[in-house]
Parts: sequence; C-alpha cells; structure tokens
Amino acid sequence: MLNLKQQLPPLNALITFEAAARHLSFTLAANELNVTQAAVSRQIKNLEQHLGVALFNRYNRRLTLTIAAQQLLPNLLSAIALIIDSVNELTAVDTRKTVTIAATIAFTTFKLNAWLSQFMQLHPNIEVRVIATDRDVDLQREGVDLAISYGDDRSNSSLRNTFMFNDEIFPVCSPEFLDSAAIHSAELPLQVADLLQQPLLHLDEEHWRGLHYKAIDWGVWFRSQGLIPPRRLKGLKINNYPLLLQAVLKGQGIALGWRHLVSDFLDTGELIAPVTASYQSQREYYLARKSDCNNPDVATLQQWILRCATTA
Repeated sequence: MLNLKQQLPPLNALITFEAAARHLSFTLAANELNVTQAAVSRQIKNLEQHLGVALFNRYNRRLTLTIAAQQLLPNLLSAIALIIDSVNELTAVDTRKTVTIAATIAFTTFKLNAWLSQFMQLHPNIEVRVIATDRDVDLQREGVDLAISYGDDRSNSSLRNTFMFNDEIFPVCSPEFLDSAAIHSAELPLQVADLLQQPLLHLDEEHWRGLHYKAIDWGVWFRSQGLIPPRRLKGLKINNYPLLLQAVLKGQGIALGWRHLVSDFLDTGELIAPVTASYQSQREYYLARKSDCNNPDVATLQQWILRCATTA
C-alpha cells in the first residue's frame, strides 16, 4: 500500500504550479516565490513527470493551460483554501492570549477564586489560567502575566509591582473550640501567655522552604508580643494553609491567621480571635506584572484584582 508521500506529488511543485497557472508566466511566478525562473521550470517539469501529463502549452513565450491543468487547478485551489482555513482556525486558538495569574494556594482558595468568578461573568471572552503554588514564581521565565505576591521586597526592574494591602497576623480559632471544656472557664479575651497552654496548630516548615522570605511561625509571633516561647512548641503541623484552616474550623486548636485570608470567616463568625494582640509585619501583598506586557486583557484583569483588593 502506497503511503501518503508516494501518493501525493511534491508539495513544492504543486505550489509552484498554482502560481504559474495563476500568472500564466514562469517569470511572474518566480518573482512571487522568490526563486529563479529556471527553478520554476524545473518544478513544473518534475510535476509533469510525476503526473504523466503536460500542464502547459508553450507558444512563443506564451503559456496556456492544458486540459489536464484546467482539471487539476480548481481542485488544487479548493484543497489549498481548505488547508489555509484550517491553519487559520488553529492559529486563532493558539495565538489568543490566555491571561495567566499566579497566587499562593491559600490566597487562591480564600480570595482569588471568588474574585475571578465575578470577573469571568463580566468578561466572558477573556480566558484566565490560574497557577496556585506556594513557591516563588518567575514571571518572565514561566510565562506568568500577573502574580499576587507576598513578602518584604518588591524591587524588580522587570516587573511592575502594585501595592494591595499590608500584612497582619493574629491567632484564630473556632467558637466551638472556645466553648470546649479546656478553656470554658477562661476569661476572654485571653492573654497572650494563655495561648501557650492551648493546642496550637502550626504551618509546617516545609511550607516556607524555598521562598525568598523567612517563615512567620508561632515563635516569631510570640516574640513580636514580647514573650519568649519555649524552644520547641508542640502541636499538629500541616504544610498546606487551607488544610490547616480546616483543622481550625473543626475545633482542633488555635492557628495563626493572616487577616486577608481569614477575614471572610471572621465576618461570618466561623472563626474568632481569642486575643486582641496582632503582629503587623513589614511584609505586604502586591500585584506583580511583567513590565513588557502590553496585552489589554492583562490590564483588564489587573485593574479588577486591584479593585477587589481595595474592598477585601
């Protein structure tokens, strides 16, 4: 059985034939294809030998199509048009710019998903791709258009960094936990030192590994309140903040809450702050965008994220 290459004439020869047939001139075809007239002549000869028929009548430097060529040309033009249409459809899909935004798993879970749900309703023709990761993202190298970043250094000449909000960290727990027998008789709000007698839930060290900033854990938080904690604080450790917060919601203990991650739970009463003390770190949330990005869809999403941040 003949394969496709054996069944089809040389594609370069077919393209050359189409140009020569349209112009009825080897010279004009050569100019269009940016080759020599001799090259056009060779391609036509190869095609005629492959097909076993003559394609052009040559009369004193004047070309006309043979009957075989008149039969071949319209079918060839239809086939070429079909290929062009198919390629254009594929190219339209591939070149349509998808806006890629990165954020931490926690921020994506507790904030970004809701913001994007509203955004997609307003802009159904803008495609958005979300990268939820707790590692540092290189926008330039990884093809990310926007990133909701967290840290204490936004100096990067290749990025446009826009402030979103400051960082505030304080303990949170569920009302059910406060009603438990362990601290039912304690007077609220608790004192900072009282927390050392309670089950504390920890964001595991693995969560912070590989990031450009140091961990903010219970040890850091206690020291920010002027209390030196024990060298080793016991308690459940989880390396994923949404899962850690689920444990808090189920009444398993007290964890540190980042204001803009737990605000919705505080508003609904699902979480409460057992102490009034909080830690205002020098870190902040900001929206990073590649400096050389001129895609209007990226700008539209950027404006939406910043608008949401003002009411978060």
